Amino acid sequence: MAIRLRKVNGVAVALCAAKTAAEPGDIYLDDDWHYAISQKYWRDYDEIKIVDEDDIRLAAMVETGGQCMTEELEE
Repeated sequence: MAIRLRKVNGVAVALCAAKTAAEPGDIYLDDDWHYAISQKYWRDYDEIKIVDEDDIRLAAMVETGGQCMTEELEE
């Protein structure tokens, strides 16, 4: 699901992009970026028990300075 990040009354909120109109200052995240952020959350909070082995492998390569080609990330 694509989302919009917006400040509302000084508070940062994530909104469904399909249900909200764009406003100046919004940060738009398409499905791919939203999923990538979700993956990071899942890795950080392993107690929620959601795992994507491919994401874990790719993130580990990048975070440890391993070689990871852009094409691999796009597949």
